[in-house]
Amino acid sequence: MDPRTWFRDLTPYFIFNLFIATLGPLLFGFHLAELNAPEDVIRCKKDSIAAATATLPQCIKMDPTQWGVVGSSYTLGGLLGALSAGPLAGRYGRKRTMQLTTIFFAIGPVFEALSPNIGVLAFGRLISGIGAGASVVVVPIYISELSPPAERGLFGAFTQVMCNMGILVAQLLGYFLSRGQYWRIILAAAGAIGLLQSLGLLLTVESPKYLADQGNPTKAKRILRAIRGEKFDIEEEMNSWGVESEEQTLLASGDAEDVVPRSKQGNEDQLSILEVLRHPEYKKAALAVVMVMLAQQLSGINSIVMYGVSLLADLLKSNSALLNLAVSAINILVTAGCAPLTDKLGRKACLLNSLAGMGISSLLLAIGIIYSMSILSAVAVLFFVASFGLGLGPVPFILSSELVGQDAVGATQSIALGANWIATFLVAQFFPIVSAILHGKVYFIFAGLSAFFFVFISWYVPETKGKKSLDEVWASSPRRIDLTPSSLHDDRDGEPTRHGHARALSNGALPSLISPAFTPPATPGLSTPSHPRPPRSIPVDTSLSDTPTPSLVEVLPIVECEVRARIPTTTGQEMWLHVYKNNVDTKEHLAIVFGNKIRSRSLDAERAGETELDRMTRGAYVGRLYPGRTTSRIDQIKRAEGVLPPSPSLSSSASSVSGEEVARMGLETDNGHESNLDLPLVRIHSECYTGETVWSARCDCGEQLDEAARLMAHPSTAPTGGAVIYLRQEGRGIGLGEKLKAYNLQDLGNDTYEANLLLRHPADARSYGLATSMLMDLGLGGDDGIRLLTNNPDKVRAVEGPGREVVVRERVAMVPLAWKTGGKEGIRSEEVEKYLSTKIEKFKHMLAQRE
Repeated sequence: MDPRTWFRDLTPYFIFNLFIATLGPLLFGFHLAELNAPEDVIRCKKDSIAAATATLPQCIKMDPTQWGVVGSSYTLGGLLGALSAGPLAGRYGRKRTMQLTTIFFAIGPVFEALSPNIGVLAFGRLISGIGAGASVVVVPIYISELSPPAERGLFGAFTQVMCNMGILVAQLLGYFLSRGQYWRIILAAAGAIGLLQSLGLLLTVESPKYLADQGNPTKAKRILRAIRGEKFDIEEEMNSWGVESEEQTLLASGDAEDVVPRSKQGNEDQLSILEVLRHPEYKKAALAVVMVMLAQQLSGINSIVMYGVSLLADLLKSNSALLNLAVSAINILVTAGCAPLTDKLGRKACLLNSLAGMGISSLLLAIGIIYSMSILSAVAVLFFVASFGLGLGPVPFILSSELVGQDAVGATQSIALGANWIATFLVAQFFPIVSAILHGKVYFIFAGLSAFFFVFISWYVPETKGKKSLDEVWASSPRRIDLTPSSLHDDRDGEPTRHGHARALSNGALPSLISPAFTPPATPGLSTPSHPRPPRSIPVDTSLSDTPTPSLVEVLPIVECEVRARIPTTTGQEMWLHVYKNNVDTKEHLAIVFGNKIRSRSLDAERAGETELDRMTRGAYVGRLYPGRTTSRIDQIKRAEGVLPPSPSLSSSASSVSGEEVARMGLETDNGHESNLDLPLVRIHSECYTGETVWSARCDCGEQLDEAARLMAHPSTAPTGGAVIYLRQEGRGIGLGEKLKAYNLQDLGNDTYEANLLLRHPADARSYGLATSMLMDLGLGGDDGIRLLTNNPDKVRAVEGPGREVVVRERVAMVPLAWKTGGKEGIRSEEVEKYLSTKIEKFKHMLAQRE
C-alpha cells in the first residue's frame, strides 16, 4: 500500500477498529507516565502543599523505596495480565480478550484517584497494570491480523505510537494539574478512557484471521470485506490463510453466516506457554523475542518516562516538566515517522540502529548529569527517546507474530510481554534507589546493557522482513532452528520423551530423547521359530509377556489428518495418501492406506463452517470423486457413526483364500497357524532418503516399502486393506547429515550399529508414539488387532502404545526378496548382506541367516 493511496484504500471502518483497539496501548502508556509529572505533589515534597482536607489527604508521604513500590506495582499487574492474555486470546478471541481488559482499565483508576494511603494507591496501580499487560499482548496480534499483509510493520507500529500518545496525554495533564489535589484528576482520566474503549469495542469486529482459523471462513470473509472495502481484492489474503475462494464460498449453506462454536482443531492448535518453551523450534524463537523485549526496557527508556521530571529537576529547574512534554511529543513523531522503515529497512536493522543511538545517548546523558551540562543533557534525552522510537519502540511488538506459527503467537506474545514487564518492574522499583546513589552514573549501566543487546541481536535474532515462512526466516539466521526429530518432545505433559535402549547404553552411547528405543528383547508371547524357513505369520500376545515393560511415552501425541487423496499406481492398484500434522513436531507425516475399509476419524469429523466442496477437496468423502458430485455424506459415513447397520463381514471372502495362494503371496504359515486375513496389515516405515530414492545398495529400506505396498494392495493377502505409516525422520531419527557420516564410518569398517554409537546416537532411535496415534485415528486401535509387518520384535510392543491402544495379533516377517527368490529378484550386494547380518546378530531381528 503506497502512502499516497491511503485515503483510497483504507476504509473508515478499518481506521475505527484500529483506533479503538489501540486505546489499550494508549492506557498502557498513560499509566506508565501518570506519576511522573505530579511526583513532587503526590509525595508531599513541596511543603507549601502539604496541607490536608477533611476528606482525602492532599498528598501521601513516601520515601524512594515506597515510591518505587507504587511505581512497580503497576508492572506486577502488567506481568499477570501479560501471562494470562495469550491463552485467553487464543481460546476466546482477540475482541473478547480486549473487552475483558477494559474492566481493569475502568476499575483501577477508581482506586488510584480515591486512594487515602500507599496501599490503596499501589492496589489501584496493580489493577490497572493487569489491563495494560493484557492489552499490549492481544492488541499487536489483533492489529497484525487486521492489517493488510504488506503493511503489517507499518500498522504494527501503531501500538507503540498510541503508547507514546498515552504518555504525552499523561504528561500534558501533569503539566497543568500538578498542584493541590488535582493529581487525582490525572489518575481518574484513565478510567474515562477505559470506559470509552469498552463502548467502542461493542462496534468493532473480531479478527478475520482468527475466525478463519477457528473454522468460520464465511464470517471471516464477510468481516475482511467490510474492513478492506468493496474495491479491495481479498482473495490472495484469504488464500494465504488456507480459506476457500469466492466460488467456494458461494456454495456454503444458508446458515453458514451464523456464529459457530470454536472448533476442536482450534482448541488443539493453540500451544500453551510451557509447550512453547519446550517446543523444539519455538523455544528459540521465544528466546529471541524475550531478549528483544528485555532490550526495550533495560536500555533505560522508562527511567525517562517514569522518573524524568524528578531526575532532571535539579539540572533543568522548572523546565524539566516541559522537557518531558517535548520528549513525549518527539517520541510520537519519531515512532510514527519511522513506522514505514520497519517494512523498508527491516526489523533487525531498525533494532540495531535504535540500540546504537540509545547507547550513545546514555553515555552523553551520564556526562551531562555528572558535569551539570544542562544543554547536553537535554539534547541527549531527546536523542535517546528518538532512537528508541526508531526501532526498540515498535519492533518488539511485531516480532512475536513473525517468528512463530499461528499456533504459538498468543503464548509467545505472553512470554515476551511477561519478560518485558519483569524488566519494567526492575527499572520502576530500583531506578529511584540506584539513581539516588549513583546519580548520572546510572546511565553508564544502560549504555553497557545497550551494547550487550546490540551484540546479541546481531548474532541471534533473524530478519523477518519479506519472509513468507518460518523456515525462510530462520534459514537466514546464524542460529538456525534445529528441525531434526531428535529434538521431539511430548508437548502434552511437558516432559522430554524417554529412552532407555539397553544395547546403546551398554556401549557408552548417550540415551536418546526419542521414545521408545528400549523394547522387549524378544517377540513377546509365543515363541517365533526360525527353522526350517524364515518365519512368515507368527501370533503374538504382549499381554502374556514376562519381559520388562518398555519405556513408552506416557501420553500419546495428538494427530490430525489434514488431507487425503487417491493415488493411482503403476501396478493398477490405488492407494490413499493421508497427510498428518501433530503436536510434537512440524513435519507432515504420512499414512499410505490401501483399500476402502480404513478411514481417518479426524479427517471425516465435521469442521465448522465448511462446505461440501471443502470436505471433498480435503478428501473427507467416501467412494470416488467424479465431475458434478455435490455431496460427501453418504451411507458409509453414517454407518461409521452408528446411524446405519454395519456392512456385511468380510470373513467369507477372506476365508476363501487358499493356503497355496497365501504362500505364493509371501504370507506362508508356520506350525499350522493360519493367518487371520481379516486383520489389516500395517507397516511402520521410517523415511530413508538414500535407501528409497538414490538406488542405494547399502540397505533394503526401499525394497521393504515396495514389498509392504504389494502385500497390502493385493485382495488375497489383505482383503481388509492395510496402512503404511510413513514417519518423516531420515534414517533412524538422526538426520540425513548424520546418516551420511555413518556411511563413511561403515566404509572404514564399522557396521551400521557401531557407526551410530560412534556418532553418539542410540543404535535405534525411532519413535513409535506418532505411529500409534495415527493408527488409532485410522480406526486400527482397539482389541480387534492388526498384523504388523516387521522382523523387529522390539517394534511389536512399542507400536501398541503405553496402554496397548493398538493390539498386534500377528507379526508378519519381511523376508528379503533376494532370499525368497534365490537371487532372481531384490537387491544383491555385499553392503546389504552386511546390513541384514547386523540386524540379525545385533538387533536380534527374527530372520535366520541365509546359508
